[in-house]
Amino acid sequence: MPLSAALPQISTNVRFAASRLLFPELAGTLAERLFLTPPRPRDAAATALDLIDARSSVVEHKGRSIVTWRWGSRDAPAVLLAHGWGGHAAQMRGFVARLLAEGFRVIAYDQPAHGLSEGKVTGLPDFAGALAAVAAHHGNVRHVISHSLAGAAVAIAISRGMRLQSTVLVSPPSDLVGYSRQFARWYWMPEPLRRAMQAAIEERFGLRWFEVEIPRMAPRLKTPALVIHDRGDGIVPWTQGAALARAWPGARLLSTEGLGYGRILESDLATRAAADFIAGKSGVASPAAPALPQPAPLY
Repeated sequence: MPLSAALPQISTNVRFAASRLLFPELAGTLAERLFLTPPRPRDAAATALDLIDARSSVVEHKGRSIVTWRWGSRDAPAVLLAHGWGGHAAQMRGFVARLLAEGFRVIAYDQPAHGLSEGKVTGLPDFAGALAAVAAHHGNVRHVISHSLAGAAVAIAISRGMRLQSTVLVSPPSDLVGYSRQFARWYWMPEPLRRAMQAAIEERFGLRWFEVEIPRMAPRLKTPALVIHDRGDGIVPWTQGAALARAWPGARLLSTEGLGYGRILESDLATRAAADFIAGKSGVASPAAPALPQPAPLY
């Protein structure tokens, strides 16, 4: 990491370590806010120019405006594109053309506290709630393509009764506690403080993390699913997606090489496989093997 990029995190770590020693309660509040604050692009409006050919609208969710974009005929069945943590709707643009060619309406949106949508902090339950709100607003949403954390949000929404004909999950995580431990290591948090942070987040959203573990939700995940994950993903390890595919009843797994975490969204292989799966032409992917390795710990 370049020194210029590392300095802000080092500064944050020093301030955090000092507050932990001098003001333990403040440290807990700071830890929760750090975990729930996504990185924001420098110019969200410029990013949205990539979606200028779409019709934009706003959906209200928990008092915040969620900005959405739509392509295609209003009467066509819809595919919802849900970006991941720290991302934005334009990252999902690579899927649009193929889906339109298959006759679908396509909807993208900025997650709460991301892009042009309102908010400063957000979390996985917000992702799931916003997904359901955007789908209800636009209507006739039959499929979802998600990236990263949005994949876990799709699983939550389905487990709560959202009806879909299929879903595609690109680079999805399956271990929230493991990620939180990695996060704690970045910010020099001892384990007791990490547990306190987790408890505060659970209280904020009224949802215990164990309730959204994929194996626990698996009996309610009836929607046909395709997981696409790159073996060299440096952000969400491939073992995470493989574990999710193994736990999701009947899910199929497509493993890629050399695309990483971000470029996979623009690859011809991934966009074609996703569109084919949603259109009922799923010959590209194989069923997830039952003997895939367990997820590597993130801590």
